Amino acid sequence: MQGITLEVITKAEADALIAEDKVITANIVWRSWHRGQKMEPVLVLGTVSGAVLRLLGWIGPRNRSFVLLYNNCPIRKWTVHARTKAPDGTRIDGPHKHTWDDILGDEYAYVPDDIRIGNPWEELEDFLRECNVTLLGSFGIQSSQM
Repeated sequence: MQGITLEVITKAEADALIAEDKVITANIVWRSWHRGQKMEPVLVLGTVSGAVLRLLGWIGPRNRSFVLLYNNCPIRKWTVHARTKAPDGTRIDGPHKHTWDDILGDEYAYVPDDIRIGNPWEELEDFLRECNVTLLGSFGIQSSQM
């Protein structure tokens, strides 16, 4: 079984990618998966650098997450689940974000104040806005393939 190669980037590179304007030209398509919905991988293109990133997502009955990947490196993630730990060891209960860090990787987590919590579609909109991603396609299309 082949593993996924993670090309590690620096925090400065990740921050520059987040700051760059990006665009999604395709529709965001969701498929029924287990007891929730899984986003089909979406290509996200940097408008200046031409960088190609991927957006993935999962919405379940109690948990959900959206992640922006660059070369399989999770440079930004929004997660709603029971708990995680902040870098200082403080337990975080509930919704939180992960950012990329040179030392901690994507384990750097914190409680944000810029995401409307409770409606997964608003959470995704806010996540895309924070990541400077403009969606030109349709939002939330359900796939007919099961």
